[in-house]
Amino acid sequence: DSLALRLIDEANDRMEGFFLVEKSVPESFLPCDFHLLDQSLEWIDQNHLLAGNRFCELGSGFGVATMLAALRGLEAVGIEIKPALAERARVLAEDFEISARFYTGSFLSRDIMSISDSMPETKYVESVESDVYEEIGLELNDFDLLFAFPWPGEYEFFEAVFEASAADGALLLTYNGREGMNLVRKA
Repeated sequence: DSLALRLIDEANDRMEGFFLVEKSVPESFLPCDFHLLDQSLEWIDQNHLLAGNRFCELGSGFGVATMLAALRGLEAVGIEIKPALAERARVLAEDFEISARFYTGSFLSRDIMSISDSMPETKYVESVESDVYEEIGLELNDFDLLFAFPWPGEYEFFEAVFEASAADGALLLTYNGREGMNLVRKA
């Protein structure tokens, strides 16, 4: 799809510009392979793996995954804790006239916050009190496909959040750097 390709190119350009001036980006930051992500979304769709039509990107950054899901007809939501990144995602979506929605806050629900002590350690996931799900009007277990791009060593954390919060039948798609994409279903 040419719109998806143009979106990916523009997003990569904007991210590169942002990270050139942003001083708080960890040196281990690595961008997602959005082409591979788009292929994965297509594969999920072609194989009829979704139980419904709702997509949520956990830690959405510039929101490219959310927008790619919206382009595929999903009701797509991105949650980002950093207001500057959520705003850039909103602007990018507006510029491409994509009906994705972005919210600023923690993707960790209050329920998860209460059990977070028993979860695997994270270095980059910020867990602040947030009522972002009230603002969205949905809970994490209302989404059929969750996407996350865990930092190295944090995949287990996202899987634990998924197991604790997602509905039965929901999918978790993660981009794991050199290992590529990983897809699991909650049974």
